[in-house]
Formats: sequence, C-alpha cells, structure tokens
Amino acid sequence: MNAMPLPIVDYKFCPQCGKPLLSVDFSGQHRPHCPDCSFVFWGNFSLGVGGVVWHEGKVLLVQRAHNPGKGNWTIPGGYVEQDEQIAVAITREIREETGIHAKPLSVIALRDRPGEKHDAYIVFLLEYLGGTLQGEPEEVSDLGFFTLEECENLPIAQLSLSVIKASRTLLIPTSPGFLPQTGVKMIGGDQAILYQISKEPE
Repeated sequence: MNAMPLPIVDYKFCPQCGKPLLSVDFSGQHRPHCPDCSFVFWGNFSLGVGGVVWHEGKVLLVQRAHNPGKGNWTIPGGYVEQDEQIAVAITREIREETGIHAKPLSVIALRDRPGEKHDAYIVFLLEYLGGTLQGEPEEVSDLGFFTLEECENLPIAQLSLSVIKASRTLLIPTSPGFLPQTGVKMIGGDQAILYQISKEPE
C-alpha cells in the first residue's frame, strides 16, 4: 500500500525549540524532523464525537444551522478540544447543542476519513439524564426527540441513521458498560485513560 503524501505545512522551524527542520524518511514517508529536540511532524489530525441519546422510545436529533449539510438532521456532536477527555467532550457537546444531560454508556461506531487532515469520529450511546431542550442558535436551527420511523422520513445524514439503527441492539439491560480506567501507564512513562467497552473476564 502506497503511503499517502503528507499535507503541505508551513513548518520550516521546530515549534518546540525553534531550530531548522530537516526532511527525514520515516518508513517510506518524508516528514519534517528536528535533529536537536527530536520533534517529528506526524500529520494533521482531528477528532470528533457524536452521541445517540434515547428517551422514551425516541432519539435526540439536531438540524444543522450551517454548511456543510445545512438543514439536514444529525445526531448531536462536535470536536474534541486538545486538552479534553473524549467522554467529557461528548457530554459537553450534547449539553451545549441541545440542553440535554447524558452519560456515555458504550461506543457504537468509529468513522475513519484519511486525507490532508485525517479525520476520526467516535459515536457513543449515552444514557438520558434530564434537561430541557434548548438549541445553540449558531449550530442548531431545530431539535427534538424522534421515533425511528420519523427519523427515516427526515432529511437525515446517512451516518446518523445507520448508528441510530445499530444502537437499538445495545438498548438492553446486559449491554456492555463504558468503563474509563485512569492512570494507565504508556511506554515512556506517560499516563493515559483507557476506555473499555466491557469488563475483563473475572
């Protein structure tokens, strides 16, 4: 498989130490590299999250107020901030866009879109906790809870409808839990958060 060319970037100097960068071959891919502090530009990435929230047999949707997809209906979601945990990001986005409070239960899907910016999007199933429907005007032109049949008759994003249908198989008492485990040590000594879909066998 041929490596996808990295996007053109303005990096001529290291963003960490300010020294000139060199182009170095890493496994067949030329990357900006700093010989002084070992910084490597690995690529341009973004991480988004979306959430499926059911309440009384209906699922939460928002109507996009801007392009791309203005006027289409989707599950609520958005981008993860640089210093933000993904589980915090999805609850924040749902609260900001809809006024609804929810708790992550499980991961439903992962959308992967390589390109000049490698875009990944994680879809969660969340438990409805409460709140009052109130859209964020800059992001949402309308919102509400809809039955699956109503969803199928809306101008709805294909990904949203697909994950809504998939989520129904998880709406059972024995559905896997979403268990964040903090303080997991990585190679090099840093710590991270491990999100497990279910408990390890006892």
